[in-house]
Amino acid sequence: MTDSSRRFEVIVIGLGVMGSAAAYHLAKQGKRVLALEQFELDHRWGSSYGESRIIRYAYTHPTYVEMADHSFHLWRELEAESGRRLMFTTGGLDFGMSDSASLTATARTLQDRGIPFEWLSPEQSAARFPQFRLEPGVAALYQPDAAYLHASACVITLSELAQIHGATLRTHTLVTGIEPLSEGVRVHTPDGPFDAARLVLTGGAWSGKRLGELGLELPLQPTREQIVFFHAPDRTLFTPDRCPVFIVHEQPWFYGLPDVDGKGVKMAIHCNRQPTDPDRTNHNPDPQYLERIKALAQRYVPAGVGPVSEARVCLYTMTPDEDFVIDHHPEYPQIVFGAGFSGHGFKFGVLIGRILADLALNGASAHDLSLFKVSRFRGL
Repeated sequence: MTDSSRRFEVIVIGLGVMGSAAAYHLAKQGKRVLALEQFELDHRWGSSYGESRIIRYAYTHPTYVEMADHSFHLWRELEAESGRRLMFTTGGLDFGMSDSASLTATARTLQDRGIPFEWLSPEQSAARFPQFRLEPGVAALYQPDAAYLHASACVITLSELAQIHGATLRTHTLVTGIEPLSEGVRVHTPDGPFDAARLVLTGGAWSGKRLGELGLELPLQPTREQIVFFHAPDRTLFTPDRCPVFIVHEQPWFYGLPDVDGKGVKMAIHCNRQPTDPDRTNHNPDPQYLERIKALAQRYVPAGVGPVSEARVCLYTMTPDEDFVIDHHPEYPQIVFGAGFSGHGFKFGVLIGRILADLALNGASAHDLSLFKVSRFRGL
């Protein structure tokens, strides 16, 4: 291929938060980047759309806590560069039975990293956060740095800055094939092929299909998830300055975020685990799921239960261990990918984009990626 308009240094497939961030970091380094998205930018059909996503330090594994630390800083840097506010501090409340293994492990990991938090009894929690009802025997871990990210604004900002730095973005462009070459890769589309020395694959729920076509079968299961927004009877209790993001450490794991821009209090089950094909997903919410969420909300956040303003379907891409996959293709090192973010990856998007850029350009990252290797599934 000799047409210079179809030759790039790096091609990025997928413009959710991971792909937008990768395109941004690559373009910021002066690379000639093409980013392809099969739908419009900030579409509703994947995993990156919406008003809010939780960003937190509260993890049981130190790798995620360290990544969160870097992500907080990178989001603030992005705010400074763009002049837009993307991250809103609310504090975070994690609660469960006082002997909850995940809650105890979270506290231990935070303590080891020197990240401040405090334990609240049901009485202390009720005094500070009357929105929640903690049953006897329940303890709450409060971490003041937790926040929410305006998800759609993050994706749009990253993509726009990628363009400002010189990236070419093509939306409504379906990838019909990926062809590894001896010195690069060729990406086929209905508008013709594009060549590059490196490829970054961030296809979200479609990543498993794409990798399978490249001979890499991974246990990446797209799942159909649902979120519900409630208009609280007293909205003032659920404004971001009064209501922390929250996670309930019980089965099913239940989480929520404050009322952003009058949309309503957002609540959902984490990992509903309903398998789906992303090309055939039913995007109509289920009435029975709504009743299940109402029951959980009545139990944990009764003050938040009011008329439903919206119910929405989105996608997770689950791995068996719920850890990410960030690696080179084992047979084609010119291809790197991030996948399997299992419903908790968005907060790290700006960092993962930089990691993928480093893997593509330098072959390695300064961050410890041992938790995310392909080899854990393939015995490589």
